[in-house]
Amino acid sequence: MIEFAIVAPVITLIGLATIQYGLIFFAKNQYNHAAFMAARAGAVGNANLDGITEAYIQALVPLYGGGTNPGQLATSYSDAKQAVAGNIEIVMLNPTAESFADFNDPGLQQKLGLTDQRVIPNGGLAFKKAAIVQANSGQNAQDANVLKLRITHAYKPQVPLVGSLYRSYLQWGDSGTSDFLKQHIKDGYIPIVSNITMQMQSDAIEGTTVSTPGPGNGGTPTNSDTVPKPSSPSKPPLTCSTLSCDIPVGEGGLDGSSGSAGPVGPDPATPTNPKPPPSGLEPGNPGNDGEAPGGVCNASTVLA
Repeated sequence: MIEFAIVAPVITLIGLATIQYGLIFFAKNQYNHAAFMAARAGAVGNANLDGITEAYIQALVPLYGGGTNPGQLATSYSDAKQAVAGNIEIVMLNPTAESFADFNDPGLQQKLGLTDQRVIPNGGLAFKKAAIVQANSGQNAQDANVLKLRITHAYKPQVPLVGSLYRSYLQWGDSGTSDFLKQHIKDGYIPIVSNITMQMQSDAIEGTTVSTPGPGNGGTPTNSDTVPKPSSPSKPPLTCSTLSCDIPVGEGGLDGSSGSAGPVGPDPATPTNPKPPPSGLEPGNPGNDGEAPGGVCNASTVLA
């Protein structure tokens, strides 16, 4: 009984935490799908944040009950919209304010009847030179036509006791840089972040964007030409055509190979072994089958 009284609360807490984590994981999958649908709506809808938000809410209808008829779907949509209100933050990371400044098309802007909103044209990207990078944004035309979203959804824990533990941990690790996160963590919510990137399929019209000046890397561009290039691999050591390595293999070598032979070796006519072979064991002597002691031969015999 004493052991059970000590262990039971711990096991119960672990079990509740596991159930809550499973619910969070299920919700995260739905949030990821909703983020994809939101980015898709933005890609074909001129990067309009209102359209992105609406598509995100509609994609959450299955999470709040779904339905098999219009009435049930309308109820689930209403519940999803109510749950999302004030609990999501959608930030458009790209195109940036500098993207609109660099790639705004005044003619297209006038055609669409816009005065205060700039437009990034989406047409003809395949014919625009990717090597042309603008200084303000550090992007080319193709980069400016990429939609990047960061969607933070504040999730309310449903399992008792576990929510307070999550809140304590998140408050301890919160950097305090986001008022949205700070307030929702304080209220007992768990922030779940989804990042989505998609190619624009329409002209991006300026709305609420972030400012990211300079060519990436936190505004500190890095020139790849300054990175030292790896040295070319050294040539492999020359192989020899004879056991005594008298003649280097190369152009005109004994093995018929072509190319540079590298450093010139000793004169083939000069034996490399300073000691003359013993009498009766000269190379080529029928008495030793043409082999010198230790299997050493010189170039003159091979050439002969």
